[in-house]
Amino acid sequence: MQKKVLILTYYWPPSGGAGVQRWLKLSHYLAEQGVEVHVLTPRGDYASYTTLDPTLQNDIHPDVKLHQTKSFEPLGIFAKLFGKKSIPSAGFGNVDKKNWKQQLVIFLRTNLFIPDPRKYWKPYAYKTAKQIIRQHGITNIITSSPPHSVQLIGKKLKRKLNVNWIADFRDMWTDIYYYELLNHSRLSHIMNLRMERKVIEQADHIATATPVYISFFASKSSKVNSDKFTSIPNGYDPKDFEDFDYGKNDVFTITYTGTISEQYNINPFLDALSSLKDSIEFKLQFVGSVYPQLHEELEQRNLIKHTLFSDYVPHKESIRYLQKSSLLLVCGPLNKDQKEGGIPAKVYEYLAARKPIIYIGKVDGFVAHILEETVAGQSFDTDVPAITAYLNKVHEDWQSGKAILPENKEVLAYSRPLQASRFKDLLV
Repeated sequence: MQKKVLILTYYWPPSGGAGVQRWLKLSHYLAEQGVEVHVLTPRGDYASYTTLDPTLQNDIHPDVKLHQTKSFEPLGIFAKLFGKKSIPSAGFGNVDKKNWKQQLVIFLRTNLFIPDPRKYWKPYAYKTAKQIIRQHGITNIITSSPPHSVQLIGKKLKRKLNVNWIADFRDMWTDIYYYELLNHSRLSHIMNLRMERKVIEQADHIATATPVYISFFASKSSKVNSDKFTSIPNGYDPKDFEDFDYGKNDVFTITYTGTISEQYNINPFLDALSSLKDSIEFKLQFVGSVYPQLHEELEQRNLIKHTLFSDYVPHKESIRYLQKSSLLLVCGPLNKDQKEGGIPAKVYEYLAARKPIIYIGKVDGFVAHILEETVAGQSFDTDVPAITAYLNKVHEDWQSGKAILPENKEVLAYSRPLQASRFKDLLV
């Protein structure tokens, strides 16, 4: 008997960014593996997307049945009142504590719209989801967050229709690294904790993008045990790398793709790189959203003339940036407990690119384990001499023609088709 699933996800093409990738890719491979896949999202002309990438529509599997609804979006009103720059970007990478308009928007966002401003999609999504489930005889739903208000839709569908509900967390809720930036009042914090606990307790299964998140979610309630959790990490799509050029580029190029905020401690890396600026030729490039003070950090170290910036680019173009790189940089933010507060999804595509990776974050954390397991790079915290030595080594390898890492079968564990099959196993 064919398995059927309804996936509720706020982010979907024409949305760009990291948030759309997980279920765009997994829905594709679930459909390819014979699952009847329905996807419910807000319409693009109603949703508040911080980045757009219409080219991702080409990655939607033709058998995926797409359902879209209207939504009410307060962030659109805020953008008109205060300007688009006052709206926090994905991962809060553009937060400027000196910008009073932005700080006001964050305070209103956090304390008026709990758990988040996308909560007003719920009445539209619930009504349509109920119709889809009944019309197509669907027994499984997957709700993907953030925004975590999507989980509240799943909670109501579970209560009303008793479907098999898998709550999928791409990021943590009250333990996310930027939670402290949200300026929660005591009341809004308590309300978020309560909503989070109820979702954890009432979902049939919890999927997380890393095992790191499981202990945080499990700690929210004494009523759940470890059997309720499955870690299915983000990954890479083999189809994105079918025509990938693994050749050596002309200039030693260090690339960071995606969002970087002030909570990503990049300074030890910049200190190490600064010490090499007179001895090696290199180019440092950032592709995506960067925090405002990064330019100042680069200026202070006389690195700005070595640095290139690019705004958000379509996903396929971001893959081309990896082709032209010699070393790939990833930074891991820590939360208030000094644990990994987020696992950058970019690391999996970095693995597929087969270029050396340098990780600045928790040296005994999940990303560090992945790099060690796949022999793809090294991890550092604040040890500037060690970072400097590694940069020198990678540069020497690059000069001698060892620009590409050998194939490693361990990387295959992070391919989207394999991860889709793991989600398929959770369906009834």
